Amino acid sequence: MLSKLMPAQQEQTRMWIGSRLTRTIVVGLIAGVCSSSTWAEQQTFELGDEGFKQVQAPDPNTPEGQLHLIRAAIADDNGDDAIDMATDWIDNHPNHPLLPEAYLLRGDARTSINHYFKALFDYELLIRSYPESSQFNQALERELKIADAYASGVKRRLWGMRIMPATGEAEELYIRIQERAPGKRIAEEAGIKLADYYYERSKMRSAADAYDLFLQNYPQSQWREHAMQRQVLANLATFKGPRFDATGLIEGQRRLEEYKRQYPAAAERIGADALLTRIDETLATRDLLVAQWYEHTKDRVSAAFTYRRLIKDHPASAAARTALQRLQELEPAAFAEAAAAQSTTAPLPEPGSLDKPEQPATVKPVDETPPAAGASELPTAPTSPTPATEGAEQP
Repeated sequence: MLSKLMPAQQEQTRMWIGSRLTRTIVVGLIAGVCSSSTWAEQQTFELGDEGFKQVQAPDPNTPEGQLHLIRAAIADDNGDDAIDMATDWIDNHPNHPLLPEAYLLRGDARTSINHYFKALFDYELLIRSYPESSQFNQALERELKIADAYASGVKRRLWGMRIMPATGEAEELYIRIQERAPGKRIAEEAGIKLADYYYERSKMRSAADAYDLFLQNYPQSQWREHAMQRQVLANLATFKGPRFDATGLIEGQRRLEEYKRQYPAAAERIGADALLTRIDETLATRDLLVAQWYEHTKDRVSAAFTYRRLIKDHPASAAARTALQRLQELEPAAFAEAAAAQSTTAPLPEPGSLDKPEQPATVKPVDETPPAAGASELPTAPTSPTPATEGAEQP
């Protein structure tokens, strides 16, 4: 190709190719030098009035220079060497002002080789012994990351193998971070992660308490809506049926109404109105079972009172119509008053038309044997199965 050009053009082409090749070689050499860890580790810059200025690395024979070498070893993935260097530094400088940083670096070196549990010893010593140091918050951040790893399924080492579950350590770390940094961003993050940890493992009673504590401590949190929604679901999940304690169901109803007031659009998306109707029907069914039990034990006064309360508290429920039928037989004088209370929510039949209902309510027989200690005194009724949750009440 060069032979087809004029002599002057050939000379210019050779010069252009030569200069281009020279620049390529120089750039490659510079890139190779800059990519070496030794070169990169020695480059420290500070921003001043005249721009960035390179800062000379500390003397490696000084304590500050030795810490600099430990950081360089961690950056080069030489975690074992960094651990040995940090241990020697700590032994040789037991009263040095940079001792908190040395503990932090040794914990980081152990973390770099995935020895998370051993790293916690250094972080904990730093947090407990030097709470006023600038490394305090950094140690808390390191512990939060280890807690996230343990919560996600990373196990502790035993005999060189990761076979020990560490979820308990994750839970404890989340709690400690909140205690040590109250009101700070890292504590808020640890609080919501702890509540989610309980919720995702079906520990609903603990999850409901954790979300409630989070909402009290951080009312303006960006995770407020998330916490309120899951608190409702966690409370509802603790309810096992009409024959059991209804505390979780009542608390869930109250929380859901509050969630609906504060986040109406989000409440509509999750079907809050339908959920409130189901809760109301369940509570009414529970009251109906109580009234039927009173009626079976010949306590007509208590049965009538419970029927009237059912009609008043849950007038739109199906159980309220059954209660009207029974109340007409037990207390005919109170039937008109109870019917008037329900007339605002559902049309009622004329008095006397309930004497022969198509499907009359029946009282199921109850075993006369005294219930065992701590058992519910309500009769057994068919309920839909619900998943078992931590701390649920037993019959």
